[in-house]
Amino acid sequence: MKVILLSLICFCICTNSKAQAFLGLYGTENSVTQVRENPAFAWHEDRMQLNFFGVGAEVGGNSLLFKRNIFNFLTTGTATMDKNYFRNHNDQPDKMFFANLELMGPGVSFRIQKRYFFTASVGTRYLLNSDNLSDKVFNLMGVNPRLDSNIVDSFKVHNYSITGQVFQELNLSYAGFFFESEEYKLLGGATVKILNGVGAAGMGIPDASFKIYKNDGVAYAANGIANIAFTPNANKWAISNNPFRAMGVASNNLGVGLDIGAVYYMNPNEGFQIKKGYVTRFAASITDIGSINYTASSTSGSYQVKDTVIVYRNIMNNNDVTYGNRIFNDYIIDSVARPTASKKKMTVGLPTALHLNGDFKIQPRFFVNGNVLINLRRPSADKYANHYISTATVTPRYLLTKDITVALPFSFNAQKQGFLGAVVYVGPVYVGSGSLFQLATSNSINNLSLYLGANLRIKPKKQKEKDMMMM
Repeated sequence: MKVILLSLICFCICTNSKAQAFLGLYGTENSVTQVRENPAFAWHEDRMQLNFFGVGAEVGGNSLLFKRNIFNFLTTGTATMDKNYFRNHNDQPDKMFFANLELMGPGVSFRIQKRYFFTASVGTRYLLNSDNLSDKVFNLMGVNPRLDSNIVDSFKVHNYSITGQVFQELNLSYAGFFFESEEYKLLGGATVKILNGVGAAGMGIPDASFKIYKNDGVAYAANGIANIAFTPNANKWAISNNPFRAMGVASNNLGVGLDIGAVYYMNPNEGFQIKKGYVTRFAASITDIGSINYTASSTSGSYQVKDTVIVYRNIMNNNDVTYGNRIFNDYIIDSVARPTASKKKMTVGLPTALHLNGDFKIQPRFFVNGNVLINLRRPSADKYANHYISTATVTPRYLLTKDITVALPFSFNAQKQGFLGAVVYVGPVYVGSGSLFQLATSNSINNLSLYLGANLRIKPKKQKEKDMMMM
C-alpha cells in the first residue's frame, strides 16, 4: 500500500468519520477498573472484586469543533464535516487530533492470605493520534477548503505523524506490601500485558513542501519523503473508518507491555477501634511501557516525491469516495511516489504515561481526588507510536448514600483546554462524561468523552461479636 507524500492534501475527501474515545475514571474505591491506572491498586479490603464490563471513549484535540448533533453517528454510523463537526480556526500553529476507544472486561481481583493481591482482566483498545500538522495545510483538508483562489501559496510539512492501532490485551497484575501497619501501608505492584496486535497503520513526513495556485486541485513542485507502514488488509478497517473491522482481518502479532506502580495509604487511628479504608492516599505509576511488532504489508516503506505535480481535483469536495480508497486505487497505480526503502515489520509504541494521584478524605462522606497524567511519548515522523495528552484532573466526590456517589471531575490539559464533567455511581454501575457541562452549554465542543461500566465488590464477612471480644 503506497501512500504518496501529498496524501495530506487528498485528505480533503475524508468527510465521514466514526467517533471514538478514551476511558478515564478517577476517584472511586480501588477496583479492577483502576488497576489499569496503577497495578498497586490491586490491593483492597474486599474478598473479591469483579468487573463485568467497562467502555470508555474520548475524541479531541485543537483541530476540530463538534456540534451536539455529532451524536447522530450512534444511529447513522457517520459524522460529516461542516454538518456535525468543523475546523477549529484558532491561533495555534500546529494542529493535533486524538481518538481513543477502550472496551474492558471481564476482570477479577482477589487476595490470598490477606497479603497477596492479584488481578486478571482483558480488553480491546483503539488508539489514533495525528500531530504536528501546520495550520495552513490543515485548512486545505475536508470539504470547502480555506484557500485564496487568486494567489500562489507555498505549504510546508515538518515532523508530521499519524498513527492508529487496534490491539487486544490480557493484563495480569500483582500487588504486595513493602510496609504494613495498622495505620500506614506502602504497596508496590506490576502488570504484565500480553498483547495481540490486531492491526496498525501509520505515516510520518519529516519534511515536505508544495505549492497551490488558484485552488485548481493541483499540487505543484511537491518535494519530500513519507514513511508509510500498514498491516496487511489495513484498507478494510483504516480506510473504511471503522477500526473494529480489523478484527475480521487481524494480523495477530504478539507483544508484551508493562505497568509498574506504588501506593501509600495513611489511616491514623484516634481511638481503640481500627478504622477501615484510608484518610489519605498517594500513588504513582508508569503505564503502557512497551510496543507491538506488526507484520507490515509488502508496500510499506519510505517514498519520495521530487519536484512532482500531483492532480487531486477529482477528490475535492467529493462525498462519495473515501480518502484511503482514492489514494490506494488511483495514486498508487499512477506511481506518483517513488519507493526508496521497504520494511517487513512496523513497531508501534504504546502510550507510555506517568500517573501521579492523591485522594483525600475531607469529611466522612466527602473526598477530593487529584490526578496528573504526563505523556512520556513524543510524536515523531520517524517512529510510530500512540500517546495520551498530558492532563491534570481534580475530582471532588460526595457519597449521597451507601450506594450512590456523585463526582465532578475538572480537567485541564496540555492544549490549554478545560473541561467539567460528572460521574454517577449507583451500586455497581457507573456512568459519566469528562466534558458533560461543555456538551450541555455549547454547540462548539472540542472534546467528547463518555464512560460507563459495572463492577461488583464482594465484601468480607462481618466478624462475629465473639471474635471481636477476643481481639
